[in-house]
Amino acid sequence: MDVTEDIPALAAYARTAVRLHPRRGNPQPGDSSIGGPLWWPADEPWPLCDQPHGPARSAGTPVAMAAIAQIYASDVPAYPFPQGTDLLQILWCPNHDGDWPDETIIVRWRRAADVTAVVTDQPTPHMVEELLMPVPCVLDPEPVTEYPYAEELPQEIAVAIDDWDAGYPAYQYGLSIASGCKLGGGMAFNVTDMGEPPECAQCGAPAHLILQLDSSEWGGESDHEGGPPRWRPVEDADLDTDAYWAAREPTGLQIGRYSHGGFFGCSADHRHPVAFHSQ
Repeated sequence: MDVTEDIPALAAYARTAVRLHPRRGNPQPGDSSIGGPLWWPADEPWPLCDQPHGPARSAGTPVAMAAIAQIYASDVPAYPFPQGTDLLQILWCPNHDGDWPDETIIVRWRRAADVTAVVTDQPTPHMVEELLMPVPCVLDPEPVTEYPYAEELPQEIAVAIDDWDAGYPAYQYGLSIASGCKLGGGMAFNVTDMGEPPECAQCGAPAHLILQLDSSEWGGESDHEGGPPRWRPVEDADLDTDAYWAAREPTGLQIGRYSHGGFFGCSADHRHPVAFHSQ
């Protein structure tokens, strides 16, 4: 359904997100992936984390950063890359203690053609927290239209949504923010409430969602009685048990309390530090 037919004022707030639909596979450095090998320059040192965090860490023992995501602009034409770049790479320390410290997030916006020699023997992180190491997945990107989380909207529209929902939070759980791993769009703050919108810690400019990671590609919208599996791909409707869970939880990541989180970047300068907000 098109929610703007009943709440026309929402149409002005529509935005595009790209659902990535990760599928367990064998991605290569030249592929967009979650958890796959990166198109990483041979002459650039692989990033290490020397922070003394995590249950298995001891100070002074650096840990190789884990490749979280690699996205080529050619695979996601609906998502705007910073000018002069066509490759996004994100890494983090695989031994977090739950605080998601910003200094353990590495984001690279590159021009792929500038990488003339690629690291072939990419480091395998040690002392890892298993739920923070993604299973390698290939991607099948799909642009979708989203509408903002209710707290982001003017009060009169939020009130209209409450009246329209009539007992079941259809807007929040099915018609606004997409579930699953995705580029762009918005993030639901249904655990903590949004509070003040995310800002860049360096300059104070509004921060926008770059990449969302999710513990499950769909399912949260059906936690309420009568909730349909709104974000489940039609191809996954009749899978057997093992295939079902592989499709629903392809990356093996567990974010927060089996929820989701997102990397937020500065809207004024993509070179500013990126923060991670989780639910």
